[in-house]
Order: sequence, then structure tokens, then C-alpha cells
Amino acid sequence: MSFGDNPYGQNYATGGGAGGGGGFMAGSQGDSPSGKASTRNTLRPVTIAQIRSASQSHADADFKIDNVDVGQLTFVAVVRNISRNATNVSFNVEDGTGTIDVRQWLDSNSDDTGKASEIQVNQYVRVLGTIKSFQGKKSISSGHMRVVPDYNEVLFHKLEAVWVHLQLGNPSAPAQQQDNIMDSGAGANGADFSAITSPVQRKIAQAISMLAGPDSEGITAKEVHGKLPSMPLATITKEIDEMVNNGFLYHSVDDEHVLLP
Repeated sequence: MSFGDNPYGQNYATGGGAGGGGGFMAGSQGDSPSGKASTRNTLRPVTIAQIRSASQSHADADFKIDNVDVGQLTFVAVVRNISRNATNVSFNVEDGTGTIDVRQWLDSNSDDTGKASEIQVNQYVRVLGTIKSFQGKKSISSGHMRVVPDYNEVLFHKLEAVWVHLQLGNPSAPAQQQDNIMDSGAGANGADFSAITSPVQRKIAQAISMLAGPDSEGITAKEVHGKLPSMPLATITKEIDEMVNNGFLYHSVDDEHVLLP
């Protein structure tokens, strides 16, 4: 799987990118009724531990995670047990933070019914669904599940879940700690980065495009980090090396400086 492939089965973007709506934008929840409705309609990346700790003010209230209403959510986990019935399939899954049961109702007219039949024990799956509670036990009612084709998606999801959690815990973080580069697929002067399928690498390419002037001898990972402070320097360095190997960047004056072709 490349990071450009949509891992959620629908439009999704965290606050670090521009993405096409439908995803969780940190800081977008607001206090107005319309803001609350918008939050409920977003798709939030979470861990199972967060699901299990979700709270309700009363039985009919929305569940809250990080004191924010959560409707649709998504997580990645490994299947540990499967129970197939005539009307539904029940999966017991775990992600390293906890375990939870996921139930998917079968519909002969739905493509997801076929996908559910393909899922096997010990496979990683992407789950989209909502939290349900019965007699104090939480579970997930899933409208969409699929097998994760690449372990990179597991790692990427964990980073997203942590990122959103931290943003909600500190929604008024200083501006200098926020990335000001949107994943639009284009760089300065109309440069086209659509061939770069990884959103992380596209943002790095956009940063380099903005930093490099016509006479630039190259941009370092530290300079990119200055444009993308929320992205760890080690991640930037690793991704730059991969971009060089794939021909999206080249070393200029030395091994620490790179430029776009």
C-alpha cells in the first residue's frame, strides 16, 4: 500500500493536511450546535483503549473521547477470533492497547458482505464503525471492514491517532508548532507532486519547494523540520532518503542537502 491510497474507504484528512472533507480536523469541534453536529459526522482515528475509555453522560448521549463527541471512528487491529452467523459476523480484535468485539451485519446487496467473508484470524483489518454499549460492555458496530494490505498502514494509523489525541489535548498550541503546509498535491510555482503518492512525502516536497530559491544549493532535513515542526526530524530524514532513492529528490552539494529535480 502506498500512503496515497485512501486507507479509510472514504475521504479523510487529519488537521495536518487539506484532504477532502469527512475526516477529523482537530480544533473543528466548536461549541455551537452546528459545530457539535460537524464533530459527530467526522471520521476519527482512535485506538481500542480510547474506545474502551469513551464515556456517556447518559444512556442516549453521544460517546465522548477526549471530551469531544465521537460518531464515526476508525482503527486498525489484528483479528483474534471470528464467529460467523446467518445475519452477522462477530470479530474479536486487538491493537496492542486492548481488545474489543466488532460486529458486522450481513447484507446480500453489500460489497462489504463479501469482504467480511475474506477476513481471516491473525489478519490486520481496517474498521470503520460506531461505539455501542450493552450492559456496560462496549463493542463496535461496523459498516465497513477490509484487510490491511501493508503493515505501513498500521504504523501510520497509530501516528494519526496519537496526533489527533494530542491536538485535542492542546487545541491552542502555539502557531509555530503547527504545520502551515497543506497537502494539496502542488508546490510553489505550480510544481506538480501528484506522482508522489505518500502524503508525508508530498508535504516534504512542498516544504522544499517553498524553501528553495532559484539559487539554492540545497535544503536540509532540519530546514524542512522548521516548516513542518509537528513531523519528527527522524521521520523527515528517513522520508528524504526514500525520496532520493525513488528519484523525487537528488543530493546537491553534499549528502545532507537535497533539491527537487
